[in-house]
Amino acid sequence: MAFDMYHCSEKACIETHEESLFVPVNENPNYPCLDWLLAELYNSPRIPPEKSNIIVHELIALREEVLGTELSYVTRTIDRIMPFFSKAYILKAEIKCLSD
Repeated sequence: MAFDMYHCSEKACIETHEESLFVPVNENPNYPCLDWLLAELYNSPRIPPEKSNIIVHELIALREEVLGTELSYVTRTIDRIMPFFSKAYILKAEIKCLSD
């Protein structure tokens, strides 16, 4: 299963094998928006621009946290999806999500 995200003409995806991105996020109070996204992953959530901005900042913090750990491979996923969320915030675009 994949988790597809869209805004304007942009598209991003979190593949099933990339969901390990959420391992350090699960119920972690440092990442409330990413934890929310994890909980809503397969409920086709809509993400308002303000929440996209918070997600960007949480992804930055998460990237720093996992660098040098056994989860450092998730930085590739973070680096790929972070610009998508940032652009949604800059364009004030709502992200629509769909899952397989």
